[in-house]
Amino acid sequence: MSSVSAHLVRRGVELASTHFKEPKTPEDEQTPGGLVALFMLTILIVAVIVGSIEYTYGMVVATLAAVEDPNPDIYVRIDGNDDPTKPFDPNDPEPAAAPSPKPITSKLRTTIKHLRSRAGFWSRFRGFSMFMAWNMARGFISAIIPVSSGSFLGQFFVQSIVSVLLCTWQMAWVHIVITEPSPKRFYQRIPSWRSWMKIAPAALLEDVLAAGAFFLPLAITKLAGTSMFTTPIGADNGMKDLCRLFAFTTLPAILALILTIPARVIFIRVAASMLPEEEETIVPFDRSFGGKVQPAILGGSGKIGLLEAWSTFEWASRVRLVKIIGKTFAMQLAVGFLAGIVLGIQLFIMMPKNSGQGNGSAGTPAVE
Repeated sequence: MSSVSAHLVRRGVELASTHFKEPKTPEDEQTPGGLVALFMLTILIVAVIVGSIEYTYGMVVATLAAVEDPNPDIYVRIDGNDDPTKPFDPNDPEPAAAPSPKPITSKLRTTIKHLRSRAGFWSRFRGFSMFMAWNMARGFISAIIPVSSGSFLGQFFVQSIVSVLLCTWQMAWVHIVITEPSPKRFYQRIPSWRSWMKIAPAALLEDVLAAGAFFLPLAITKLAGTSMFTTPIGADNGMKDLCRLFAFTTLPAILALILTIPARVIFIRVAASMLPEEEETIVPFDRSFGGKVQPAILGGSGKIGLLEAWSTFEWASRVRLVKIIGKTFAMQLAVGFLAGIVLGIQLFIMMPKNSGQGNGSAGTPAVE
């Protein structure tokens, strides 16, 4: 989904920059600068909140849910009430059989609580440095490839190729998210080039599905002659261009998200199966995937296959992951709804000053 987000940001920046470069009319210049600054600050705050929700719950928690073993044989939670060092007292009554603990990722609150207890307050943003480096590298490589952002078919190939080239960086992000805190710097966690051949098929599956589900419908819409794509950027009002952009890209983005959930799970689990032996996971994790992964030192591949990565992902875990994605979307929708009300009020305050005086000058002649 990072290729989709990168394209939306890139296209939005083009529209915004073109809009602000256009010559302003006298009516536009009458808008107080403080109101415009407040409007832009509100947009920035909303973007930060929505992005934080997406990263913490839609990426970090969802990744943990994709690898957590729901039925671990031995796993001691640090928030448990039992003290393993307490001496055994034969006079104590035999404790009743405790029910099997629920998965840590069964609730968003328990997941965040677990992360904070193991990795500190900022654990909800764990792996963010690797994530930024990965996206900056993607943006740089995409920028030097001479393909216009308006060429959706071209962007399909560009984003797919770039994603596969940097799949070991994405793999490093998965390793950072699912493991205990490490003294290593994020760039030291990037696997060697030899790991690229093992993870590339999983990356290709995920990125081709994501890019295809997003860019191909846009390419078909463009070929159909929709005015959104036939009108040059900036020819109309910049805000209208931006609104039409998100209107035409919302459905493909949602389609890309739905279609790539299985592919995303497959990539995460394949990457997790290649986790170095010295790294300890922050949630219960079966490295052998039910005995389907044979270590490379014993002559095996040292990773799980694509089909096995999905088949070993139990149905209960799939439901849990879908719930996490649904809750994340609901939170983002709620923030977007409230932001729409606030931004609408701000626009309402600004618009009368732009239109009221203009109408008075061009309306009914003044009576002497």
